[in-house]
Amino acid sequence: MTTKNIYSEEWLSVKEAENKFLSAKYYFRQSHDFFEQLLLAVNSLSEQGAALRFIRDEEFDDSELEKLTPIIISIAVDGNVNNVPFAREVLIKYVANDIIKNKLTSMLGEFLNSHDEYIYRRLAELLLFLNYNELRGKLMEECKGNKDENIAEIYADFINRYNMV
Repeated sequence: MTTKNIYSEEWLSVKEAENKFLSAKYYFRQSHDFFEQLLLAVNSLSEQGAALRFIRDEEFDDSELEKLTPIIISIAVDGNVNNVPFAREVLIKYVANDIIKNKLTSMLGEFLNSHDEYIYRRLAELLLFLNYNELRGKLMEECKGNKDENIAEIYADFINRYNMV
């Protein structure tokens, strides 16, 4: 006795593709040069989105996270606008890990030295999402009263929009 298939061909294709995808991810993770390939991909603009989604969906130990974090922070602050949300999702996933905060703290000076409105704004948003109030306070102090009106505006925007500094 055969049961009639109640699912459409399209749904069955999606399920088959998902199974192939999960299998490919598993075998990629098991490959001998997995991490080196992942680093290459996350540093390549054409591969970055897929690499960030992979990183978001997988688990990494501290030694791997130590190497990935500066790259991901850079993407979240000054990367391709299409990849910024994926980078933020990865950082939010690992926000409880001290590696994220320590790397951001060590990179803060470099971001501040850029005097770039775009970088300051993305950094402020990231620090807000990660709830790193101390670092956000340092950034807001840099923005407050800045001679560059666009940078000073970031301070005003965050006070008005989020009612906080």
